[in-house]
Amino acid sequence: MRQSLTILLALSLSLVPGAAFASACEVGPATGVGPPLVTHLRAYPWTFRTPTRMALAADSSLLVSDPQRQHIVTREASGRITDSHLIEGSPISVAVDAVGRVYVGDGDSGRVSVFSRNWEYLYDLGIGAGEFQLPVAISIEPVDGRVYVVDSKSHEVKVFRSDGSADFSFGGAGDGDGLFSFPAGIFVDAPSDELYVVDQLNYRVQVFDLLGGYLRCIGGTNANPGGFFGRKRPLNQPQGVWLDRAGRVLVSDAADGQVKVFDRNGNALASIGEFGVRPGGLRIPMDLAVDAHNRLFVAASNNARLEVFGLDDYQDPEAIAPGVLDVDPAVLDRDALVDRLRIALELPGYRLDAIVPGSLQVNGIPPLSLDKGDADRDLIPDLSGQFDAAALAQTLPPSGAGQLKATALLSNGFQLEAQATVSILSTISDNDGDGVDNVLDLCPQTADGLLIDADGCSVAQLCPCEGPAETGAWRSHGRYMVCTVRAVIRVGRHNELPRAQLRSLVPSAAVRACGKPRKQAKARGRRR
Repeated sequence: MRQSLTILLALSLSLVPGAAFASACEVGPATGVGPPLVTHLRAYPWTFRTPTRMALAADSSLLVSDPQRQHIVTREASGRITDSHLIEGSPISVAVDAVGRVYVGDGDSGRVSVFSRNWEYLYDLGIGAGEFQLPVAISIEPVDGRVYVVDSKSHEVKVFRSDGSADFSFGGAGDGDGLFSFPAGIFVDAPSDELYVVDQLNYRVQVFDLLGGYLRCIGGTNANPGGFFGRKRPLNQPQGVWLDRAGRVLVSDAADGQVKVFDRNGNALASIGEFGVRPGGLRIPMDLAVDAHNRLFVAASNNARLEVFGLDDYQDPEAIAPGVLDVDPAVLDRDALVDRLRIALELPGYRLDAIVPGSLQVNGIPPLSLDKGDADRDLIPDLSGQFDAAALAQTLPPSGAGQLKATALLSNGFQLEAQATVSILSTISDNDGDGVDNVLDLCPQTADGLLIDADGCSVAQLCPCEGPAETGAWRSHGRYMVCTVRAVIRVGRHNELPRAQLRSLVPSAAVRACGKPRKQAKARGRRR
């Protein structure tokens, strides 16, 4: 396991001398909010190894950091996996701002990088690499875009402006008000202008204003832990924090395997889940998030899955069960195409017999045969199908990368979806030598030396003098010129021609008789 993740869990640090006697937080008057009504919805494994931190986008898409797989996984509210993006290093933290930019904290390089919603790199916070010792959690104020980063090993919160420049920092090592011992999760509560920071080894959550001014704390202890699962502390090993729509403070407790629920003044209300491996069990819950549908997601790191709970009057729009495809061979050679393609389907979190018989297809093609087993020998049951390779090849591009998409119905009414990418090899055939494959060439008889557009067509082929093929003749010379100008622009853009050269192509067409009445054309010829 990577050093950064070991420190992030900090379980070995729970026996640090002196930390067990941090002062207890003062509990304020009850706010009147009651405990949540909790319904366990599902255990959601997909292909996680160590789901660690989570972030919610404006559309309720959930982003999950998985540092051991080196991926950030994006999951729609419907359950569909829309992206699993590779991040070099150890992506331990993730956040999304109001305009969709994604912030990723790397535990190896000590940087927080900012990407567009399409994963184009934009910039780093501060100086980039080395700005942080261990950026374990990120939260963003939605109005002014101020970015709060928990640097666990330096025991502080570092704050940045929306352009990535440093603003201020607060904290420091210790157990007094406003000081930290390996802080972990963080949450900006924008409606109240408050900031909640998990003070991991002081066993509390501290609350600040948005400028870092200390306000109060939740939890804390003056008792010995009573063993790892003694539960004599209100919070034994807090990791993540979130506020739900009712104003309840939810804290994931990694050691106790629970989500602890408090009101804003620190009054304990309830606990959710328990340590275990069965559905609903939480082994090392690292983070949590509550979406707009009032569903609670908990990253149970040592179970390698998300646990999903409904709170109070929740809604559950989930209708997609994401699967995992394995294709053999993953490279298709059109010039030596195999007869059969083996495609193995794994469906994490569901039994394979939940698939409605006869409903499974890949790119609309049904399998020739299906067998249950473990084709890739990863100890996860799969459904291995033999498919007609020639039929599938017709659904793929001539060459390059192609997508295979499996769909099926499940007995619970959900739609199964799974995708895989295959590489397609093909001997390039280009009869007219214009650089466009015959399969893609819309004008397969282009004369040598002519400039063409992306479809392999020259200006003369796009606008033939005798008229377009569908009508047989130009209605006027003006119509011919309009077509020619548009064709010149297409060809010019494809070949990145300068404007001066584009203009030079038009006059030669203007003096042609294309689209002109025959008598007018002859008279002009005599005047010459």
